[in-house]
Amino acid sequence: MIESDCSNLSDWVDSATQKGAVAVLTHKNGDMDTIGSALVIAEAIGPKARACGTNIGSLAKRMLSDMDYSFHILDPNRPVLPRSLGGIIVVDSASPDQVGFDLPNSVPICVIDHHSSSSENWSEDTLLIKDNSSSTAEMIWEWMKHRSSELSDNAAVLLLAAIISDTGRFKHARPGCYRRVEEISETSGVDPVDVIEKMENEGLNYSQRMGVLKAVGNSTSQDVAGVIVATTKASTHEGVVAHALIGAGAHVAFVQKKIPEGMRITGRASRTATNLGVNLGVVMTNLANKLGGEGGGHPGAAGWSGNVHPVELESSVLAALSTELMN
Repeated sequence: MIESDCSNLSDWVDSATQKGAVAVLTHKNGDMDTIGSALVIAEAIGPKARACGTNIGSLAKRMLSDMDYSFHILDPNRPVLPRSLGGIIVVDSASPDQVGFDLPNSVPICVIDHHSSSSENWSEDTLLIKDNSSSTAEMIWEWMKHRSSELSDNAAVLLLAAIISDTGRFKHARPGCYRRVEEISETSGVDPVDVIEKMENEGLNYSQRMGVLKAVGNSTSQDVAGVIVATTKASTHEGVVAHALIGAGAHVAFVQKKIPEGMRITGRASRTATNLGVNLGVVMTNLANKLGGEGGGHPGAAGWSGNVHPVELESSVLAALSTELMN
């Protein structure tokens, strides 16, 4: 994040906190990057800021299990935000629809995000801070350095876990990522290896492990423009299933899951695949443009959700990947 962005964010935060409370909102998938980024920036802002969102994922829950952090879960149908809002910060969300509910029009909004593609744009009066970092957590760290904010041990763990998770254990790290990890580690004394070990304790119960193994066993594979693509359906932990398929030899893995709103598809790509031109963020955005719903993400990790038949969803995502590779 460049110096002018850091200054603009600091000015926005100072103005918002003078007017009232600041709600730091995560996206509705609740992954490690959005949860960690929200909690750390809320802590850095101070008592007037509060991290909240409609969901917190299993990895984030596990990382927070022994930490004294308060994350406020919002009901997407009736989200209750502080009455005297001075502003809203949305972290790690490429578009408004990823928040999970409609944001108030009368409150200043700031968005801190690193995604390269999205299926919907923010309003013109939004302070949009975008960067080519591997994770939003890296952008939060750059702002904390600019502001000379204190970094607690727990905040360091959350930032490192967010970076490690969003880069796929550094397989999709972009320039500057390793330097920031080293800075966070040196400042706090937290060893990234210890963070990885804590993250790798998946904590799956028996039925979840059987579900993952069944999904992997039922997968099919095919060649799409020279890229080996594995597809399957899962009832739990789509990300774990996708990583297992990548580990088994696929360049790209797509895992479908039924959800109350219809269907969700999770995509993962290996470093080899992204070097060959695969950008799953673009694939999922194009899928949203064709099928509706919501889609986007990173080159190596992305997703889409909406209401469509599973067969059409699989054929459409493979067609979108083929188009992306041909361009």
